Amino acid sequence: MPPMQSDPDRISLREVELIKYRDNRTTLTVTLLSGETLEGAVRWYDDKALRLVLPDRSEVTVYLHAISTYRSRA
Repeated sequence: MPPMQSDPDRISLREVELIKYRDNRTTLTVTLLSGETLEGAVRWYDDKALRLVLPDRSEVTVYLHAISTYRSRA
């Protein structure tokens, strides 16, 4: 059986979710590996980080490897 190769045209489930959350401005609760919790809407994301707009309108960039879990508030 040949080894699995990644298809550059495929989109991951995480990307599908983040696109939906960004486009709908859904508020997410993000729990970091340190235990800290952030709430905010996704402004942008890439393969290494995401940018959240917090309720006070400030913004924070979070590295994806620092995220334990995220879920929508709805």
